[in-house]
Amino acid sequence: MAKPQPTTAVATQQSTGTAVAEYGAYADFAGAGFENQTSEDYSIPFLQILQALSPQLQDNDRLKQGMILNTVTGEVWDGKTGIAFIPATTQHTFVEWKPREKGGGFVGVHDITSDVVKHAKNASTEFGKYGTPEGNDLIETFYVYGILVDASGDTQEVVLAFNSAKIKKYKGWMTKAKTVQIPLPDGRRIPAPLFAHRYRLKTVSEKNSKGTFFNWDAITFDGENAQAARLLPNDPLFQSAVNIKKLLESGKARANYESQAAGSGTDDEQGAAPGRPVF
Repeated sequence: MAKPQPTTAVATQQSTGTAVAEYGAYADFAGAGFENQTSEDYSIPFLQILQALSPQLQDNDRLKQGMILNTVTGEVWDGKTGIAFIPATTQHTFVEWKPREKGGGFVGVHDITSDVVKHAKNASTEFGKYGTPEGNDLIETFYVYGILVDASGDTQEVVLAFNSAKIKKYKGWMTKAKTVQIPLPDGRRIPAPLFAHRYRLKTVSEKNSKGTFFNWDAITFDGENAQAARLLPNDPLFQSAVNIKKLLESGKARANYESQAAGSGTDDEQGAAPGRPVF
């Protein structure tokens, strides 16, 4: 009788185990080769909520409003199930959009203390409605950069944009995050780092005077409470969040602003200014 041969599964497991053992040699070369890169080399994709007029819905019957889209890779996630997310850092800006009648599209990002924003606020006759001398719209936006964790455990560096009706959800999230304190062995309690917890982001249907649209639901810990969602500093997810924060601070990474409108309809479901997307 022929001697039984190892199954493919066993052989694959043995091969994988050997490879992983050899990977330790990479430790001295972590990140090597990327030293000379800048934000021109690497941009972080946006996560956006698909809306009624999102172009992706016109071409694919599998996609639905409320799904979460990666604007660069085209990947989508169910908004009801949501995604696990570790925030790394935030940015408060005013984003300049060209009006639809002028072709629409992203123009630039301005710091909240910039002369462009100061002049727009001084010239505004309606709170929250700002523009430039060129006729473009300035939209207050809060960005949250971080790490997406999918159901398989794979991670992606992404950025979320909160404006219009989403700003309330952002502020609720940040208020929750800032109230968490971590007890130390010496009895002290310190404010938790922003990236010390996993959060669960889901979407929900809402209405306003413009109609029905999808927004982020109340953002919660990815677990029963803060402790259940906590990441220790030696956790790879914690380290990934620290890394993306460093990349942004060093100028070696930026949001892929050009893709920001890719997943959202340019409709006015949230009272959007003409020519810029609804997030």
